[in-house]
Amino acid sequence: MASFVAEVLTSAGQQETQEVLTTLQQLSKKVENSKIQLYDAITNKYVDFSPTFKTTEEMVESFENLSKEIHSISDKIQNEIKNQLNLSTGEFQVLSCRLKEVTAVQTILQKLVKIQDNMECVSSAHMTQKYVSAANAIISIHDLLAAPVHDAEKEIKIMSALQTEYRVQKEKFIFDLGDKWKEMVIWEIPTDANKTCELRIVGGSDRDIVLSEIVQAMAKMVVLDRHLNVFGERVLNCFVKPLLASRDSVIKDASSGHLKVLQISPNEAIKEEHPTPQELFPKLLKILNFLNQNLLNITVDLVDCDGQEYKCGLMEKLNELHVADKILQSVVQDCLSHAIPSCSRDLEGFAAIIEKTEGFQTQLLNMKFVSDSNSILTDYVHNVNVLYANKKCQCILEKAQQLLKSEVHNTVLVCDDKPLGDLPNLGSDGPGAKKQRKIELSAENRLSTNTFRFPTCRISACVQQLMYLAYETLHEATDSSEQCAIQLFYAVRNLFELFCSVFPTYHRQSLASLPQLTALHHNNCMFIAHHLITLGHQFRTKLPHALNPTFVDLVTKVRRIGTESFLEQLSTQKNQLLESLNGAKGFNSVSEDEGYFDAEKAIKQALHQLNHLQNIWQDVLPLNIYKKAMGTLLNSVIEEIINCIVVLEDISADDAQQLSTLLTVVTDRAGTLFTAVDVKVNTTVELQRNVRRWQKLQELNIILNASLHEISDRWADGKGPLAIEFSANELKQLIRALFQNTDRRAAVLVKIR
Repeated sequence: MASFVAEVLTSAGQQETQEVLTTLQQLSKKVENSKIQLYDAITNKYVDFSPTFKTTEEMVESFENLSKEIHSISDKIQNEIKNQLNLSTGEFQVLSCRLKEVTAVQTILQKLVKIQDNMECVSSAHMTQKYVSAANAIISIHDLLAAPVHDAEKEIKIMSALQTEYRVQKEKFIFDLGDKWKEMVIWEIPTDANKTCELRIVGGSDRDIVLSEIVQAMAKMVVLDRHLNVFGERVLNCFVKPLLASRDSVIKDASSGHLKVLQISPNEAIKEEHPTPQELFPKLLKILNFLNQNLLNITVDLVDCDGQEYKCGLMEKLNELHVADKILQSVVQDCLSHAIPSCSRDLEGFAAIIEKTEGFQTQLLNMKFVSDSNSILTDYVHNVNVLYANKKCQCILEKAQQLLKSEVHNTVLVCDDKPLGDLPNLGSDGPGAKKQRKIELSAENRLSTNTFRFPTCRISACVQQLMYLAYETLHEATDSSEQCAIQLFYAVRNLFELFCSVFPTYHRQSLASLPQLTALHHNNCMFIAHHLITLGHQFRTKLPHALNPTFVDLVTKVRRIGTESFLEQLSTQKNQLLESLNGAKGFNSVSEDEGYFDAEKAIKQALHQLNHLQNIWQDVLPLNIYKKAMGTLLNSVIEEIINCIVVLEDISADDAQQLSTLLTVVTDRAGTLFTAVDVKVNTTVELQRNVRRWQKLQELNIILNASLHEISDRWADGKGPLAIEFSANELKQLIRALFQNTDRRAAVLVKIR
């Protein structure tokens, strides 16, 4: 190529062109030497990891000088040689191509040198503690590696080694920043919840600068949010929640010199309970002020989503990460919610808490812990009326649930004089006033004096308290705001719905197996239903007009669950009685000792069961319900005995005598089931009124001891007392079993039709 140029050059610039060629050849050699030198250096450090003590200063200086020479020869070609080679375009193109090749190699080498220089900066970050510079260097390396300067750069093998080294250096730097953060911000978290928890921040002028460098570097490496989230969670769990759990937890600033220390210690001697807002807010401010003065006052440079740079303090950053929201939600849940009054007379005192909360909110805004739009605390306390109603309703239902799950066997006596028992007066709308209003209502409408009476009986004490709770709540609703009154009214309705759902389910096994509990449950339901009929009417005039305060729709439901349960118990008792009578083996051969013994045992066992029911029911059930229930069960026993005797095909004289004796046992002991309840009662009348087959039993006993003539007289052509109780077929069957086949028996049988 040199000979070709020498032949072509004929102009006056021949000498300068020769000098440029010579210089280009020299630069090419220098570039090649530099490339080899840089390749060896990078390979030794990032591929072979060979230890070296040589710095890169000489290499950087060499590349700078080489760059200057290339720029100088480029200017000379463009400004001097170009004008002289107008007649030789081909020669100029050769020189330009040669220059581009040299420049491209030089540019790639410069990029490698910059990467190397930034790598050195990252490596020396620990010694110099210039973490921000190191973070900037990592960002610069990323930008250099992400922006190729030449197409041939992809073919350079050393670039992949630099990519790997960049990732290693970046992760190592981030890890080192985390370690350094832990050295500066130290948590002592004990495993025992009753021990002191401690936060230590290493301070001092130099240390503050280092801490600021660490925070800035973490922001640039986009790991600051991660560390602040962990920090915020620990502040919440280690300081805020212990404060919320116990009003006697102690916050102490135990700083000494450059070491800033914050401690929280629970008071083991005092029972834990939630603090009041007046107690909690100063302690929370002490924590936040400590953090703000010693750590969270650091400002970092950030970039928003539009690429605009802005400054943000760590305290504001905690708010952006919703740490503040979590802390305030905990304050609401574990402090302010417990401060909401559960009684209307305490609502006026809540104004002081609202004032304290607003002051606390202002201080949080001043230290930028919350933004202007964050009004979690103030919105909560300003909604006190709704919150009070919600809390009151919740307390009502919780108390009702506890009552319904309490011991049911504790009973109280209720009667028409004390429809709610011995309870304190609620004022103008108390139980006494309700009873007077009922009396006045009955007088105005000329109703019977028994219209609003509730029969004397026993009910569960818990149900009495439940009903009193309903009256008390409705009475409070009359003095509340409209919204609160509506919520309280529906809370009372829910209370009775809860009774219908919880009581039969929770006590299901006991209701099925314990007759006394079933009787109490029946009384409880009737007692509640009795009050539900007029409960809404009693408070209608003082409740909001938008309401239709009625409970009448619940009456049928409440009565049904009590009635069904009691009928199921009666069915169970009936089955047990009939099972006992099965031991009589159909009352066959009772003239024999074994037959009589079995029959007597069966009857006595059934009567014993009835006596047991008498003992547990007679003081519990209303008198009329007790008589009907006992009469129904006794009737089942009598009916079974009669049916067994009527179907007997042969009854000897001895059998008839023994059967009569057994029936006498029944008639003698049956009366006590009613006389023990009321000594003034006419036993015969009560038996005939409540035991449907009682007279039939009496007639059967007469038949067993009567002659054919006496039987015929009592039949009286189908008009006598015997005809009332027995059908013609039943009586014929008895006659055939009792008497031998004679003309006289045949004549009597003919008359019975």
